[in-house]
Amino acid sequence: MSAVPSFAPQILILDDEPSIREALTLALAGPYIVHAAATGDEACAILQDHPVAGIVLDAMLGDEHGLDLIERIRTLSHAPILLLTGHGTEELAIRALRAQVSEYLKKPVNLHELHAVLARLLSGGRIPPDPMVHVHLHLTEDPERPLTAGGLARHVGLSERQLRRRFRAKYGKTLRRYLSDLRLEQAAELLRTTRLGIKQIAVEVGCANVAWFAKLFKRAYGVPPSDFRTRHRQPGARGPGGGHASAP
Repeated sequence: MSAVPSFAPQILILDDEPSIREALTLALAGPYIVHAAATGDEACAILQDHPVAGIVLDAMLGDEHGLDLIERIRTLSHAPILLLTGHGTEELAIRALRAQVSEYLKKPVNLHELHAVLARLLSGGRIPPDPMVHVHLHLTEDPERPLTAGGLARHVGLSERQLRRRFRAKYGKTLRRYLSDLRLEQAAELLRTTRLGIKQIAVEVGCANVAWFAKLFKRAYGVPPSDFRTRHRQPGARGPGGGHASAP
């Protein structure tokens, strides 16, 4: 993975679950510089040292309640706060409004929606001023969807040449390579967490040629898709219908 540009907006993730912190960090790294904290003390230390532009806050942090930390956070930062909660009750919504939370999402978080909400919050409700952030959102929203550089360029009001040059300068990769890497990352996740066939996974990530998909995957991960699955499949991988199936 290429380094995130030093001028990218900085995001703070405050969640006491290590797996969620890791997943959100991976999902947001690229358009953002991501800092992660498990407690209020850790979060405040980060806010003192970094110009955080947005905060993703879990409603429940072990013995702490995320909303109870907001007054303390506000002494250090006025960045918009996106609250994550597994219990979207009316009472919570009222408390969140009173605590000046900008937005809240229910768990499990839809990563496409997370990107869209953060982009809106950080731009004050407008399309992000950097067209490359908007292009990145289009790519991550649905990696298997057919996209063209010309279509993306028209969408953000640039020439195709400008788009290619600016995208590579910001993310360190060509559009084609970046999209290919996104699709392979999605394929690796499906191999780890589902029991879908290799051919079906190839189609899911927008690569109808299974042999070519296998070649690209091996080049990126060092092993064929079947070997990767054997080594990394998670217990309780989902079956083809979306339900869980125990590993053989």
